[in-house]
Parts: sequence; C-alpha cells; structure tokens
Amino acid sequence: MADEPCHCRVLHLDCDSSRCTQAKHTIYHHAPLTSLRELRKSATNGCSTCGAIVNAVVIPEVRDAWRGLIAPALASERSGVVAALAEDEEAIEIEFDPPRTVNGRRVLRLRASHDSEDWHNFNLWRESADETCKAFSSLAYHPSARTDSRESLGHLESWIEGCDRDHSCFDEEQSELPTRVAQVSGDEVKVVHKPGHRARYTTLSHRWGKDDDFKLTRSNLDGPMTQGLPWEAIPKTFQDAIWLTRQLRIDYIWIDSLCIIQDDADDWRTESVQMGSVYGHSYLNIAASHNTGSDDGLFMASDVGELFPAHPVPGHPKIFIRQQPYRTHDDFGSSYSRFKWPLLTRGWVLQERLLSPRVAYFDSEEMKWECMQAADCQCGAIVSMWNFKIDYSASVIRGQTPLPFEWIRIAEVYSKLSLTKPGDRVVALSGIAKQASASGRGGRYLAGVWQEDLAHQLCWAIWDSTFRKPEKYIAPTWSWLSVFGSVGIPNRMDYTKESHIDVVITDADCTPAEGTDDTGPIMSGYLKFNGRCVKMGAELSSWDADAPPVFNFFNEVTRDLLASLVVNIDYVMAEEEARKVTNVLFVYWGDMWPHGKTFLVLKPIPDQGRTYERIGIFWEEENCGTDSFEKLLSWSAYWENVVFI
Repeated sequence: MADEPCHCRVLHLDCDSSRCTQAKHTIYHHAPLTSLRELRKSATNGCSTCGAIVNAVVIPEVRDAWRGLIAPALASERSGVVAALAEDEEAIEIEFDPPRTVNGRRVLRLRASHDSEDWHNFNLWRESADETCKAFSSLAYHPSARTDSRESLGHLESWIEGCDRDHSCFDEEQSELPTRVAQVSGDEVKVVHKPGHRARYTTLSHRWGKDDDFKLTRSNLDGPMTQGLPWEAIPKTFQDAIWLTRQLRIDYIWIDSLCIIQDDADDWRTESVQMGSVYGHSYLNIAASHNTGSDDGLFMASDVGELFPAHPVPGHPKIFIRQQPYRTHDDFGSSYSRFKWPLLTRGWVLQERLLSPRVAYFDSEEMKWECMQAADCQCGAIVSMWNFKIDYSASVIRGQTPLPFEWIRIAEVYSKLSLTKPGDRVVALSGIAKQASASGRGGRYLAGVWQEDLAHQLCWAIWDSTFRKPEKYIAPTWSWLSVFGSVGIPNRMDYTKESHIDVVITDADCTPAEGTDDTGPIMSGYLKFNGRCVKMGAELSSWDADAPPVFNFFNEVTRDLLASLVVNIDYVMAEEEARKVTNVLFVYWGDMWPHGKTFLVLKPIPDQGRTYERIGIFWEEENCGTDSFEKLLSWSAYWENVVFI
C-alpha cells in the first residue's frame, strides 16, 4: 500500500517525499474520483489520511448535512432511493480538489452519483501544522460573529500581508494621492489637496442612495468639508470606512462624493476619467457590498459560524471538518453581473473592482477578498481558479491570453450592469480601457472594441433588449456601447475555435468629444468596409411598445419573401420609427463559430449615399430549416467603400 498511489494522493502535493510515502505519486494532478466504500477499504489497509476522511464524513452532523444535500439528486435518479439511502451511501462519489487550486485549503467534494451535476463541498484542516505529512492544511476558517470584530480585522490583515509577501499587486512607488482625499489621521476628518504627495490611501466603493446629500459642492468647498467635519454629520457607511482605514494605520481615504465637486461639471469631467488611476493606485478598496445608500453602514452581524459549525474528527483530534456554506460564491467569482449584491449591479463598480489592486467586500454575511492573484472569504468557500478579476489581471496586465477575447468577456459583463446616467456608458469603462491600452496589445481602442480583430468584435447581439435607442449620441452604431441591454458575442468561450470573417474593414476611426482621450466621451465614429451585400425591402410585421419590432424582409427586385427569418433587432423602436424602416442592407459578415453564417442588418442614412447605421444581426443557427441564407448569398453582390456609422 505504501508504494502504490492512494485515493488521497492529491492531498499530499505539498508533502516532503522523504517523509511522506504518497508525495512521489502527486504527479497525478487530476483529483481522482472515489467513493466512501473505496476510502473505507483504503483506511482498512493502513492509510491514515483516508481513515481521517472516512471518520470525518460519517460524523452524525456531517452525515446528516450531506445526506440532506444529495437526497434530491438521488431521488430524481430512481424512485424510493431516499428511503434506501443508508444502503447506497457507501457509493456516494467523493473527489478532492488539488490544494494549490483552492487557496491552499483541502476541499472535499461529494455528489450523489456520476449522473449528478451537483457537488457539495466540505473543508478539512488541522488545528496545527504537521511537518511529516501536509495532507491537511493548518489553514482554518472560522467565520466571525461580526465583520468589524477583532477576528475579522485580523483576517483582513492576514490577506493584505499575504498579498504583500507573495504577490506584486500593490506598487508603493505608484501611490500618489489623487487630486483630493479625505485626511482621517487623528480625530479629524477633512478633505485636503496635496498635489504630488505620495502616501497610502484607501478607496470606498459604495452605492449612492436616493437622498444622499452629503457631498462636496462649490458652496461647501471652503467650509467644514475642508476645515473639519463633525463626526456625527458623516454618514454611517463613511464612518465605518474611515474607522477601518484608521485600523489599517492609513491616513487617507478617497470617496467619490467627498473628493469630486458634484455640482461642477468641469471638475466631474476631469476627475471621472481619472477614476481608473485613483482605484488602480489605492492600497485597498473597501466595498460596501450590501448597501443601498450611505446610511446603511459597512459592517454586519453574521450567523455563519452557528449555521455551519466545525466538527472535530473522531480519532484525529487535531483535524476538523466544516460544510462550505454558500454555493453562490461561484457567481461571485465567475460572473459579477449575476451576483445580486446591490453594489455589484452598478456599471461604475466594474472598473472599481477590476482596477483596484485588492478589494475587501463587506456583505451581509462575511468579508470576501480579491486581489490580482487570489480570492478568498471568511467561510472558505471561494475558489480562486474561477475568478474573473484574476483572469482579467492575467490577460490584460500580464498578457497571458489575447486581449480582444478577454475584452469580449468584459463587454458582456459590463453590458448587464446598470447606470443611472446613460451618458456615463463610455466613461464608466474608460479606466479599464486605459489599463488595457497601456498593455500595448489590441491596437487602438475604438468605442468599446479594439482595432485588432475588429470585425469579430462587431458580431454582438442584444439578448434581452427592452431599451430604446439613447436620445443623445453615445457611440457609433457598430459598437455595443451604442445601445443598452445584455450583450452576447460569438466565440467568446473558446478563442481557439476559428471563425471565418468575410468582410474586409479598410478604415475605422473615432473622434473624442474632448481632447485626445480615445477612452472618453465620443463625438463621432465611422468604419469603411468591402463585402457581400444585398439590399432588401422591409415591412413592419408586429410592434410592441416594450420589445424590438419584428419585420418581414423581401427581395426588392424579385419580391421573394424571406419567410420566418429570425432577426435580432438591437433596440425598442417607437411605432412611427419602425414604420419608416422600409429598406435595409444585409451584410454577410462571415461564418462565426458557433452560430454559423452571420449577417448584420444596416439601415440607410437618408441622402448620404452608401452610409448606414446598424439596427440588428441574425445567424444561421437561429434559422435552421430555411433556405434564406442560400437565397441571400445568391442575391448578394460585392460592395466597396460602404460607410458604417
């Protein structure tokens, strides 16, 4: 047994092979599937690690927990199985996550059977380190009763210390104070201006409430805001963030409502485009995740420790097991837009998250942590390897994956978030665009897309549009920034899959509304292309005030109708506007994996020759069983110098 690979071998990845017999077998990086029955056999044959796992899994409280979790999956697979669970439980599948992929913790995963998709996780750890065998880490997770407790603060400090020691996320040399910051050293709080001064500072990500009137304005610029604020006048969330900043022995904090003159358009315009730099150079971004306004406070009580207690393993008094509390942590790491904290639904917050070297999130249950190379939480359920911020840092900052493809993911996430002011759509993304542009990859930034692989990035669709076209100009219609709604772009998940682009883009440009900042507000933009096009007649088929219109399309020469053609129109139109769409240009864009042949739908600009704006897109995949695509390609002709604005 000692010389053969054991079921538990992946847990010995950090062991010394001269002391641990399983260490030499950890070349097997994939965690092997096993069962409670097999682990019990291994324990009987002398494996103490498997013995500890078996004893942990069958603790009555732990057994009740996983039986309750997997019973629904078993019940769906065969009738009467819940009653027979006792005789079947030895076959329950068990897997170990390799420790280096899950923040150094040992995670035990259980599921009903191979046919079940749902895994349920448990943490295993030792009370103190064992130098002989490191199968169980000494990294214990004890959720605190409050997020402002001494224990929670110690947890945050350990995250910061670990990041400073093991990563290069925060650059002390770049930590120059923003234009204004709140100085919080001593007992006084006041807004100061210290140009060129280098010092650590924190930032606050928070959600403004409807009646938040505690803000910097021209009228109070020379009053208490800059001379000293009474503590009782400061909103609770700001008080808590200031308290935390002081606990970390930092003298300054940047809060947007205190450090930007809110009724000065020039100051807001100047400072808003600097927010990427402000957050990017902060020592720590403090995120008030659960807040709906500045009076809610930052800290909360938590019952996580009571609901999910740690259990000592019989026969192994220094080893403990605890059920991982929250499966919603998967959404926290992989898709910010699905994680329904009030703060994380806001468009501005995406760049605050991605650009901050590290972020501490204070939610209603616990504290969570993200830096550019790791993610964690007090309960221990976060898995770093599925984290969007880490992926972003690897792609944009360290150049490990092609920029345009990672940017497509950013576009999809950002498009799902909300903005109070539609006009902020471009500038709320500008900090991320600046950082990406500084990497020197992707070519020029053009209204939410990149010059490199530009044609592919223009094949976006709005999946759930209930929005009208913005009244004021935001971006050229070929950009996904020009409309609102959840954006989807083909080929995002697997950029090794090749798509064939048929059009040739010969020129593309955008004119900034002010100065030379390509990432700021846009005055105008255009692109020119050559490709296969066909002019089509259009007739309104159905109209709804809350959904994009449906059109019938026909060949203007032969009058052939394209029956049942499914076209994704980009936005909701007023009925009068929809009835004015009487002819369009179908442009064959290419064969786009995985959707097949793809056409963009353009509408002519009156009296401007071959100048068009986009109104939709359609794919072969959504039109299976029709001969529309063969007809369109047979009707098409090669056009040159088509202008797309």
